[in-house]
Amino acid sequence: MRTFFILLLPLACPADTVTMKDGTFLKGRIEKIVDGTMEFRAPSLGAANVLKLDLSQVESFVTDEAVRVSAGGVVSDGLASASGGRVVTRGGLETNALDHGVELWREPSQRPSEAVEKREWVTQADADLSGRSGVVSGSGYSTGFSAKGVTKADTVIGGIRLMRAEAQDRISADDLHATLSYETNPTRIVFWYVRTDTGFDNARQIDFFSVNAGGLGFRLFTDAKGKLDARAGLAHRFELFADSSQPNRSAPSGDFGLVLNRELGWAAWDSSVNFVPSFQTTGDYYIRHESSLNILRNSGPLSLRVGVANDFRSKPLPTQAKTDTAYFLRTTYVWK
Repeated sequence: MRTFFILLLPLACPADTVTMKDGTFLKGRIEKIVDGTMEFRAPSLGAANVLKLDLSQVESFVTDEAVRVSAGGVVSDGLASASGGRVVTRGGLETNALDHGVELWREPSQRPSEAVEKREWVTQADADLSGRSGVVSGSGYSTGFSAKGVTKADTVIGGIRLMRAEAQDRISADDLHATLSYETNPTRIVFWYVRTDTGFDNARQIDFFSVNAGGLGFRLFTDAKGKLDARAGLAHRFELFADSSQPNRSAPSGDFGLVLNRELGWAAWDSSVNFVPSFQTTGDYYIRHESSLNILRNSGPLSLRVGVANDFRSKPLPTQAKTDTAYFLRTTYVWK
């Protein structure tokens, strides 16, 4: 009998349920609905447990506790459910279309569209061990820090990463990247962005480099588990070499990229690639790529990433390889 009640205990815990049009079933808590976006808290996802779901992709939902619902007029208070494109409250006495105009919130304060919005920040620090091959092979480490601030209108991401490796008493990596990006949140599909990547790379004998870019982004795919974004814009690329006999590079360039984030249940997959071709010199371009799996996650802030990063230069210095590759095992700490 005791075992029977233990098995029923999880079923008694309050939880909202959401079903997406692709068949994905979510259990957790609907925090709010505003401007066509549902904020859903899923404890099973650990530290990054707030999903922002496009309301047009929601098939149905049911709340387990009383909420407030409005489409700009009367505010209904009580349990809410949605199906067939309608939101039902007060036991079916009030209905609203499940579209961009409906709002849902919990606390008896101002509705989300009237509240002064604050930027929500998530910060991350990490350290890793890595093996490298390319310019010079070896093993080493890197450390990094990043911060991401989100509002319903835009996203700001800043970060810094220091990498160092040695092989047979030679430095195979000694570089620093400081990055900053700003992008508007997609209105349907299109958004715009600006970004900068600045630092140095002593292994490649680059005392200073900088890429500054801006353009349009396109949300190619999104659902409850992730997204795929493409970017296309213009950039300026500058490189100052330690060897004074090498002319500095300064050229207008293109900026093209892909960013993939995908929740796999047992892990989260993150991948990005940037392609920066020079408009001044034919065949002069570089590609930066990083892919990683976030594994060993739990409800706490610690997780483990395993991944690979590549830096490809089509016209490196005469004595250097074109591709520099790093394989890393990274411990990450996330807090809000």
